[in-house]
Amino acid sequence: MSHKHPHTPEEDNAGSNKKVWPSCPFAATGPLPCCAVCLRRNPHCTVECVAQQTWDKQFETFLERVRKGLWTKDGKQICTAWQQDKGCNTPRHDARHVCSGCGAATHGAQKCPRAQKASSTDTVQS
Repeated sequence: MSHKHPHTPEEDNAGSNKKVWPSCPFAATGPLPCCAVCLRRNPHCTVECVAQQTWDKQFETFLERVRKGLWTKDGKQICTAWQQDKGCNTPRHDARHVCSGCGAATHGAQKCPRAQKASSTDTVQS
């Protein structure tokens, strides 16, 4: 199966009308974290996200994935750990501590006001 766009379910190879999501392993249980690119919480392979707009189509994405790294559209790499709930404890490294969703320095993607809100239906089952 080719991954034309990670946010669009693709036709099943069997030729049925059933839509399937591209596979990508999830390691956690509970509410899904939001994608650092599109801020969506629905299942998709976030390390391959190529969305050009946020999950709700209200904003252009602030950055893009390049070889699993996060890069602003003006070519600056940002810290991927900062986008997680825990944040980043490394005070000195080349990557910037800014939100991948909006560019603010006060929070990462998981706390971004633009992120899709977590709901009980967006959970990973183990």
